Amino acid sequence: MRKGARLALLAGALIGFASAAEAQKVGVAPGVTVTRRTYSVPVNEAPFYNFMEKTAGQKENDDQFVAEALKVVPDRSKVAQHAIGRGWQALITQRDYATAAKRFNQAFLLDPTASGVYHGFAAVAGSRFRDFEFADELFRIAARMKSPARTLSADHGRMLLIAGRPREAKPLLEQAVRDNPDWAVPKSNLAFAVLQTGDAADACRLAAQITGRDLTSVERDLALLKQQAKCR
Repeated sequence: MRKGARLALLAGALIGFASAAEAQKVGVAPGVTVTRRTYSVPVNEAPFYNFMEKTAGQKENDDQFVAEALKVVPDRSKVAQHAIGRGWQALITQRDYATAAKRFNQAFLLDPTASGVYHGFAAVAGSRFRDFEFADELFRIAARMKSPARTLSADHGRMLLIAGRPREAKPLLEQAVRDNPDWAVPKSNLAFAVLQTGDAADACRLAAQITGRDLTSVERDLALLKQQAKCR
């Protein structure tokens, strides 16, 4: 598996916790409910501001933030996408999960219907908190929201693979390969998923066919796969 792929889920220690007692559903956007999961971090470093009950003053601050942002770019969707982009930049280039969550929360205030909000929160839930169940839920919501990223299936499948759920990861990674035919990373992850479901021969076949961008970044992983699968 590619360690530098978008989610970087292998990095980071478990820093928070989610309480099983908090399994109630919460509405976060029109027609969208999510399981309430909270973590022992500052509220703006957790998805959906840790589902805190905001005071009147905090709500006023949120409204002021949105108003100031719209003065710069009078389009909520565009400003939200900018915040999402900054969140991914913090996550990918610096593995700064706290800043990433803050940016995704800002995007949520601006446009709670954007797929990238749930995609980003899924990355935070999986990579920082190792809460793969919540991440899976958020990935599935992201897939049905507006304008999902082409990398969504790749990230979702990779997370499930790391969570030890290769059978669920496999169809998502197959879709990721169709969505990104020139990207070696989801092809490599698919080969691992196939191996972990017990088909070493097909894993070897897939590994031998991997081409595309970032190929050099998965070469070490492919060498490991071929060793484990006893590829000829």
